[in-house]
Amino acid sequence: MVEFALIAPIVFLMIFGMIWGGIMFMEYMHYSNAVRTAARQIAVVNNDSQRAAMITSQKEWLQGLWKEEVGVEFYEPNPVVKIEENYAAEDTEHTNLLSRDVVVTVTFRRAVNIPNILDAVDFPPKYIKTLEYRMRVEESSSNDPT
Repeated sequence: MVEFALIAPIVFLMIFGMIWGGIMFMEYMHYSNAVRTAARQIAVVNNDSQRAAMITSQKEWLQGLWKEEVGVEFYEPNPVVKIEENYAAEDTEHTNLLSRDVVVTVTFRRAVNIPNILDAVDFPPKYIKTLEYRMRVEESSSNDPT
């Protein structure tokens, strides 16, 4: 019985740690899919002014989704959306546009202050892995009937 009393807390801690880690991984994957969806929705908008409005609404949606569905207050997301223009490598004057990409980047920043002892070793980290999704902007041609 003494052996069980010594080992049981460690075993239970490991089991609950695995369960909590699995739940956090599931939430991270859920949010990852949401970021990809936001990038896709921004990329399919044809008009630049509508795209700007879509960028604003998708950033708000991503922040609200984190608070409502994931509910982890220890980290808070910081979504950044930008449009990158890709030119040919030899095109130094940027006259021949090859493609435009929507890049949605989300960095998770620690939202809770930690005592200085743990802050010195950066545990838990101030920033965790960044999600980045890149989607090619759908350009509509002038002779496209749709």
